[in-house]
Amino acid sequence: MTGSAPVVVVANPTAGRGKSGRVIGKVDVLLHDLGVAHEIRVSESAADMESLAARAAADGAEIVAALGGDGSANCVANGLLGTAAAFAMLPAGRGDDFAKAIGAGKLEAAVRMVASPNIQPIDVVRLVAGATERHYVNIAGAGFDSDVNETANSMNVNLGGTGTYVAALLKTLRRFSPARFGIVVDGESIELSAMLVVVGNGRAYGGGMKILPEASLIDGLLDVCVVEELSTAAFLRAFPRVFRGTHTTHPKVRMLRGRNVKMEADRRVQVYADGERVGPLPGIFEIVPGALRVVVRPDAEAVR
Repeated sequence: MTGSAPVVVVANPTAGRGKSGRVIGKVDVLLHDLGVAHEIRVSESAADMESLAARAAADGAEIVAALGGDGSANCVANGLLGTAAAFAMLPAGRGDDFAKAIGAGKLEAAVRMVASPNIQPIDVVRLVAGATERHYVNIAGAGFDSDVNETANSMNVNLGGTGTYVAALLKTLRRFSPARFGIVVDGESIELSAMLVVVGNGRAYGGGMKILPEASLIDGLLDVCVVEELSTAAFLRAFPRVFRGTHTTHPKVRMLRGRNVKMEADRRVQVYADGERVGPLPGIFEIVPGALRVVVRPDAEAVR
């Protein structure tokens, strides 16, 4: 294919347990009614989604939009890094936390944002986990967090973003044991037994859990949340606080901030970024300031 429409939508039809596939036609009509010259390209896999985004940018698309959830955002963002195209998000996943962070949490509103785009550079995170290197736009976690993701991705029920995460959390908690982590943030080292370590660019994951309530997509810094070892009962008592972002004052929670994070563990621990498995620890996380041009709502909290 040579040349591209100004706006290309890369759709993941399986996102949100098929929700994305069901709204492809709706997005097409909405863009047409708003007078936006566009194409919709349907992906067959995560790798295909990334390559379709990269190809659209190479063909001259001005905006490439991901239609799907947080994993779809990750794929399209990786495809667009280093190109002139701007990224847009059309939410149709289970949690859509990144879409909410940039003010595109509702599908119709997100389509209107594409029609009248306000484009702003945001930071991304370069992650090396095991032998794999990826970039992510929102949040990565290791430990209990990544085990919950493994469980959630294997579940055959759709309880929405938050409901699925909570169900997976309760299922995982019955068999989970903490790990001994070594964490280095901008050269400062800590070692401790912990439930989980989260390194993020955005504020929320799991369908609205404000794990990093002070994080910004544009401040050039990584926010880190470390939850130290807790009994099952203590963890369950503290857990609801994450929905308000008030867990940060819990005595077993440490909040850190820096540009570079290195992490290792005393057992095999997977790292998940934007809801997708990347690889095992050890891992290196590095902020890449202003690396991705994104269509955002100007008053979105994470980009102010």
